[in-house]
Amino acid sequence: MSPLRKQNIVSKIWRAGYPAGIHFVISQIVAGTALAVFARTAGNSAETYYNYTIFLTGLTGILAMIPALYFYRRDKVRRIASGLIPAQKKVPLSISETVLLLLAGAGFAQYGNFLMAILQSFINSSTYQESMTRITEGKSLFMMIFWMGIVAPAAEEMIFRWLIYLRLRDWMKLPVAAVISGVVFGIYHGNIVQGIYASILGTAFAWILEMSGNIYSSMLLHMGANIWSLLISEYALDLYSMKYGVQILILIYLILLISVVYCLTHFEKMCSIRKKKRMI
Repeated sequence: MSPLRKQNIVSKIWRAGYPAGIHFVISQIVAGTALAVFARTAGNSAETYYNYTIFLTGLTGILAMIPALYFYRRDKVRRIASGLIPAQKKVPLSISETVLLLLAGAGFAQYGNFLMAILQSFINSSTYQESMTRITEGKSLFMMIFWMGIVAPAAEEMIFRWLIYLRLRDWMKLPVAAVISGVVFGIYHGNIVQGIYASILGTAFAWILEMSGNIYSSMLLHMGANIWSLLISEYALDLYSMKYGVQILILIYLILLISVVYCLTHFEKMCSIRKKKRMI
């Protein structure tokens, strides 16, 4: 049996859980430092903080990547030594698979947003909506795509899939590890509506990560999801006002749905060809 599976239950839970703590501590240090600086230099430190939230979120992500990458590389060496994964064997992603993952991520986000809209009919999320409006209103779309669509997803995938999910996977079956890591990801978001949305997407991302055998697959899914959410928020009203805009949106939604279904079936098939052998 692998030494990673011989650890006692407390050690296993600690090993799987503390990466989220690392991200949280870094976020609190960044936020606390920013508020201290703004309190000295700005008349309204809270309002100034909201103006810089996107940048601070990205900065938190960049700082969190450093320990996450270190721990992931150390884990990989241990898994190879323990025989959990093969040595020096990578599963590459083709250009078409890269595009598919981005589109599927957008699809997960779109249909997740439909679910959120339904949930908001039953759960009051006005505080969250107001906060997001204050954070994003008047901000450059390019800046939001860079920090919220690329940097933040990359950091979150390193923490929640590369570390938490893969560590759970060291001693759990795939479905259980995927669901638990997804739920942890949802809880970390801090509110019910976003938590349900993030739990579902986190579980799906972990599943496809395992099926694809490529460490970057979940990152591409997450980037596709966040970038699409930003783009559709920016341009949805413009599309609705165009001639045939509704038909165009329906066609886009259909393409995204097909992308999600094909992504799941394609990588499931690729995993079956490998005889479901774990690669990461």
